[in-house]
This record gives sequence, structure tokens and C-alpha cells, in this order.
Amino acid sequence: GGGARTVRARRAPMATFAQTLTGIVRDARKKEGERKHQAQKWLAHESKLLDEGVDAFKRRCMRAAEEERCEASVSFEVLTRDISRFPTRVVTDSTHLVDDWGDGAAAWWYYAHRGTMTAWTPGTPVMFAELLESMMPKFLEKVNELGFNKCLRIAGTWKVVASWQPPGGKGGDAGGGAEPAPKRSRND
Repeated sequence: GGGARTVRARRAPMATFAQTLTGIVRDARKKEGERKHQAQKWLAHESKLLDEGVDAFKRRCMRAAEEERCEASVSFEVLTRDISRFPTRVVTDSTHLVDDWGDGAAAWWYYAHRGTMTAWTPGTPVMFAELLESMMPKFLEKVNELGFNKCLRIAGTWKVVASWQPPGGKGGDAGGGAEPAPKRSRND
């Protein structure tokens, strides 16, 4: 009877509303998928930047070794100046903000480091320190693979200190023994 008609009358608009919700979910997933793709683009770009940073770090360590030192203290922030197309900064109201993203994009970085649930708002300022901080753990991971005795970040700074074995083995004096240690080629 009449009760069945009432149920049918209610189902038609609800099915349409449910279909609308399904469409909203599909669109949201598609947008998030696009954001995840952008995040992956940043991670690939960041890896190239960090590889260049590791090369610059190795050059600084080579310089220290040539000066007969067995330790180098290098600022990650200073190293970024030696990385081609590394994002640059500008000082605005005493705050260092990312100015130019080089070959990357702010949205890529945002999705890689803040997640893909919320859309990036173009023009939103990013603090340069936040960019550096987001890269620092991966940089440390990469330089730790170089086989140093010690390699760590000085707390509260951008400095990374690395030390290596002095000639003559453990605890040998930095002045060396009777014979200098064989020189390693720069290709090592």
C-alpha cells in the first residue's frame, strides 16, 4: 500500500545524494593522487639537490684533510649555496622566506613535507629554515654513508661535524709517523 510509496519517494533523492557523495569522494581521491604525484616529484628533486650537497660536503672534507685535519665542521645552510638551482631565500620583515624554488615547486615541497590531504595555496610563504630542516635528516643520512668515525649535527645549528681516522691508526697523532700515509685519489 501507501507505505511502500513513501519509501520509494524517500529513496530516489537519497540515491542521488549518495551518488553525489560518491562523486565527491572520487574527485577528492583524484586530487589527492595528483598531490601525491607532486610530492614524489619533490622527493626526486630533493634527492638530486642532496646528492649535490653531499658532493660539496666531500669537497670541504677533502680540503680539511689536505690541511692535515681529521675533522670538518660544515654548515648545511652554507653548503646549499654551492648547490645549483637550490631554492633561494629573501628576507621579508626579518624573516628568511623561500624566494625562488629553482627547478622545483613550492607545491611539490608542501605535499612531500606537510601531506596531501590539504591543498597547497599558491603564494603561501615558506620559511627557508623549514625547508632546510625538512632536508637535514636526509642529508645526514647520506653523509653518514661515507664511513666517517663520527658524523653528527650540532644541536640548534645547521652545522654537521664529521671526523675520520688519523694516519697511523686509532689514536695516532695527527702529525703522522716516520712515513706519510699514502695519498688517496680524488676518485675514491
